[in-house]
Amino acid sequence: MHRACAQDHGTADDLAQLVPVLYECAAHVIEGSFEKTNHSLRRIRQLASVVDGPLQRLSMIVADSLARRLLCPIQGFSAALIDPSLYLEQCCLRAACDNFANISPFLSTGFVTINRAILEQVQDEKVVRIIDLSCSTTHRWQWLKILHDFHDRPGGPPELRLTVVHEDSEFLDNMQAVLSKQAATLMPSFHFDKVIGTLETLDFSNLREILKINFGEAVVISCALKMHRLLTVDDSVSLDGIAQLQQMANMAQLKKMASSMYSPASTLSYPQTPSPQRQIPNLLVSFLSAVRMLRPKILVMMEQEADHNAPLFHDRFAETIPYYAALFDSLRAVAATNQQRARVERMLLGEEIKNILVCEGVQRHERHERLSQWEMHMQRCQFDHVPLSYEAIREGKERLISYKLKECRSIEDSGRILLCWGATRLYSISAWRPHR
Repeated sequence: MHRACAQDHGTADDLAQLVPVLYECAAHVIEGSFEKTNHSLRRIRQLASVVDGPLQRLSMIVADSLARRLLCPIQGFSAALIDPSLYLEQCCLRAACDNFANISPFLSTGFVTINRAILEQVQDEKVVRIIDLSCSTTHRWQWLKILHDFHDRPGGPPELRLTVVHEDSEFLDNMQAVLSKQAATLMPSFHFDKVIGTLETLDFSNLREILKINFGEAVVISCALKMHRLLTVDDSVSLDGIAQLQQMANMAQLKKMASSMYSPASTLSYPQTPSPQRQIPNLLVSFLSAVRMLRPKILVMMEQEADHNAPLFHDRFAETIPYYAALFDSLRAVAATNQQRARVERMLLGEEIKNILVCEGVQRHERHERLSQWEMHMQRCQFDHVPLSYEAIREGKERLISYKLKECRSIEDSGRILLCWGATRLYSISAWRPHR
């Protein structure tokens, strides 16, 4: 007992030093100083190796990202770095996605809430077409549950047709087999359609045919943690003129943060500033225009509640640390094996972090934005907000409470849900339909 307490105290001391060193290292990367960055990276590794905690593991991923970013301007070095996504086996990525859906209290809460919103919109429909655009986030559990919910619907289940978009054909085959077997005992008619690809690569000019939608079907759309990929634009920032001055100010701000002694608690509750209004990317406009033509009953989306889409590295870095510190801490708290947690942290969240911090322009696709920004995007594309019902919010809250984690919280805001870990908002859930 005494040993554990001493270890916890040591961890707190290390965390108090670790966070400022991360900011210091980021400032050195912006400055382009190999010598100073090397010193900071060695210090990060030293502090992170004392105890295997969530912030220590996050720090090692951030350090890797900072080292890669420092090398990016040197074409020979950057070209020699192998992108981990190129050598990660599909089965490993599949296992990591499955682990994330199984252990994250937030994903399952999102699935439950989305399902209830869908069920309410089609409660009297005879033929229902569900479009799942969650791609790698999709999980058979969500649709196994909705099969049972439709089976228990007053008046009996509808004819259900499910279209799932995913880039892994083997995953789709397995999902079809599991759902079809279960549906045989629950539904009078069930049809599974596979679309191999990703949301951002679909042909929006022919979306109805691509998604196998027939006229006369009641269409509903589910999209979890993938809409932000439609925000990709070529917004690479040059370091000339005003941008150079801005970069210098960013470096000074990071150094100021580095000189502050952040506590572990303050790291997880880093102040979140309002997002500026941005132009709507053409890819998102094209997608939402195509969706309007489908006239869906509802589009329910779950997104990361963070602003990781700032054009300048400094702003993204300042948002990344507190957000992923909270997310990594939540994974520590759930009853998961080290192997499950490690897969999620390294193969999924770690790759997200690297994309946010290292990549620029069209290569940067993890462009998370806050709900306030999404509201502006949706409204400007002629979509109206559909408040989630009391029942949908209640089911979501009950699912979150079932994990018995005191830091798990949900905030209801005008028919929208924000899922939090402590004071940090991690995910938003909202519903929309085309303006009529």
